[in-house]
Amino acid sequence: MTRTQLDRLAQLVNIDVDSVNPDDAKALPFKPFNQTSNQAVMYTAICDPRNKADYDRLVRKYGNKGWQEVWDRFSVQLCKNNIDNVSNRVLVQVSPRNCYDRQAVLDQCYNFDKAFAEVGIGRDRYAIKISTVGPAMSAAAQLNKEGIRTLGTSLFGLPQAIAASQARCLYISPYFNEVRAYSDKSLWPDVEDPAINHPMAPRLIHILETYTKLHEQTGEEQPVIVMASHANLNELFATAELGVQHSTILGNHLAELAKAPDTLPEVTFKKPKHPYKDRVTPTRFSKHSTSDPLAGPKWDGKFASTEIDYIANNGENLTNAIKADPVVTSKIKDVLDIFHENEEKAREMIEKSIKEMC
Repeated sequence: MTRTQLDRLAQLVNIDVDSVNPDDAKALPFKPFNQTSNQAVMYTAICDPRNKADYDRLVRKYGNKGWQEVWDRFSVQLCKNNIDNVSNRVLVQVSPRNCYDRQAVLDQCYNFDKAFAEVGIGRDRYAIKISTVGPAMSAAAQLNKEGIRTLGTSLFGLPQAIAASQARCLYISPYFNEVRAYSDKSLWPDVEDPAINHPMAPRLIHILETYTKLHEQTGEEQPVIVMASHANLNELFATAELGVQHSTILGNHLAELAKAPDTLPEVTFKKPKHPYKDRVTPTRFSKHSTSDPLAGPKWDGKFASTEIDYIANNGENLTNAIKADPVVTSKIKDVLDIFHENEEKAREMIEKSIKEMC
């Protein structure tokens, strides 16, 4: 059997599937570790005729509680339908309309927790994606303390990563590319060697080095990186080389990897046994440790401090750090707008169905 690029990537990084379509997970020659999702993924699923029976049943059962209850229950049901196809966790995502309201984040996550329990999925088999902004990370700290595990998503900078560590998130998902790059190709850094030349590569090294230092200093586990938003296969291999532990991959990219023969040069690195123990930045990336192309010409060369409490006072210091970084501010707004747009389409669809069926 011909060795594929999927075989190669699986030796370098843990592969997660960014899809709730069971066919995407089943098509792999192995079980992916996790299944991730977001409002765009779930809106695609709610429009899929194969999910109509579940959708109609949930509208009839929960429609009297409003569209959000149906939406959350539908998301959990699709995770239930797919959980046997992954080896670790299924993930849902908090609404973008809630992420700047700490109590709203808590309320939705408690509702998810209840819904997962009712379909027989325990807390060791699911996690909740929460945008890495101040109030939401303040909520995440409480949730993780209570045993509801979270992933800090929509992450573009080191202060966000430190906040996720302080909140005791299980995972984080940095975005290699901003979401607008998929509709506006002028925003995509189409470079031959993205591990070196992509502007997000140094920020990944900053996060990896900071988590390594925190693990060495405290002995505590740090969030595992589940890398997201790759534009092509080359970027998947680049982030694996940079040192991320997981990549969450869209179904079309998984299919592309499975069809591509592995004719790439011999690999010079291996998947780490532990995310941060004994981790050393490869010499090839040493310049990343002291550079930040996204920071702009006025950057003073200083990195975010792990001594700052980014969780206290409703995440006030994280909110201020994000405001001080125009790149992060813009990218977070863009990704939340995309998720909100998809959720709004789902809301309209569900409310129409409630009127017709309830």
